[in-house]
Amino acid sequence: MNYAQVRKEETRKRIVETASRLFQEKGVDGVGVDEIMRESGLTHGGFYGHFRNKEQLVAEACACAVEMKSGEIKAKLKGVPKNEAFALFVSEYLDCTSQADCPFAMLGGDVARRGDEVREMYTAEVSETVDYMTKSLGCGREEALLTFAAVVGASTVAKASSDPKLAEEIVRTVREQLTRIAAERCGAKVPANVA
Repeated sequence: MNYAQVRKEETRKRIVETASRLFQEKGVDGVGVDEIMRESGLTHGGFYGHFRNKEQLVAEACACAVEMKSGEIKAKLKGVPKNEAFALFVSEYLDCTSQADCPFAMLGGDVARRGDEVREMYTAEVSETVDYMTKSLGCGREEALLTFAAVVGASTVAKASSDPKLAEEIVRTVREQLTRIAAERCGAKVPANVA
């Protein structure tokens, strides 16, 4: 790959990462192409040299957000025994709530109102996460689906709550109940602070 191609790929990556951050902060419809390009240090005119339309950028930016968060969590779980990995996964994922850093929760509502390209990307990321959970966390598909839906839901509701105590209670309850279910059905280890 020559220098111009490398530079174009770096620029495209910067645009996607900027859009990912802005979409999570403001919502997909709350951010225009002008703002994304300006925040990327570029002009609006350069946008179409990288993307067909905003929908393509939305799909790539949402995938970027999910992949970055998933990568962080997977790195923390590397080498953790399966019987301990489930509780750590739930804890790490729910810790995103306090940081407004759960892309599935932050982008889910926006994605539901987008076209097929964006929804297909989101669906692929959900499927990949559930598959990862069944392979790496020692739980069955039903437990993985329940856990995924519960942690995303808890993240969404806790983040939207104006009451920090209620948000904390939601996160704590979901963490405790999911960990107990995993212990009963999958043989996962229940950490002392959850028992």
